[in-house]
Amino acid sequence: LSSISKILERVLLNRINEHLEDNKIIPKQQCGFRTGRSTSHQLIKVIKTAKENIKMKKSTGMIFLDVEKAFDRVWHNGLLFKVIKLRFPLPLIKTVSSFLSERSFSVFIKGQLSETKEIKFGVPQGAVLSPTLYNIFTQDVVGETTENIALF
Repeated sequence: LSSISKILERVLLNRINEHLEDNKIIPKQQCGFRTGRSTSHQLIKVIKTAKENIKMKKSTGMIFLDVEKAFDRVWHNGLLFKVIKLRFPLPLIKTVSSFLSERSFSVFIKGQLSETKEIKFGVPQGAVLSPTLYNIFTQDVVGETTENIALF
C-alpha cells in the first residue's frame, strides 16, 4: 500500500475509533488491536479467574477459538450492514464501502501473470484499517453474556 493511502487510513481510523469509543461499540472484553490494551492483560485475567475458581472449588470451562485466516473471512456486505446498524456517520460508511470495493488480485505462476480476480471477502492484509474493521465485524460475538470473557 502506498504511503498516501496509509496516511489517509490513519485519519479514517481516528474517526472510526472516535465513533467506536463514544458509542461503546467494541466490547470491553476485546483487547486485540486496541490502543492501550494488551492480549497479555487478557491472558493474566484468564489465569487469575481460573485460579480463583479452583480455589473456590468451582468448575471452570474454557473455550479457545482461533479463526483461521480471520481477516480473509470478513464478509463485506455483513461488515457494511454492521457499520450502518451501528449508526456510523454516512461519510464513514461510504468510505468503508469504497475501501472494500473494487479490490482485485493476480499472481505470478511460473513467470506468467494469472487472470485478475475480484476480492469479495476479507479486509486487506497489512492495511491500517483492517484490524479495526475486523473488530467491528466481530463486535457482537459475545452477545449479552454475563460470564467472564476475554477476547484477544
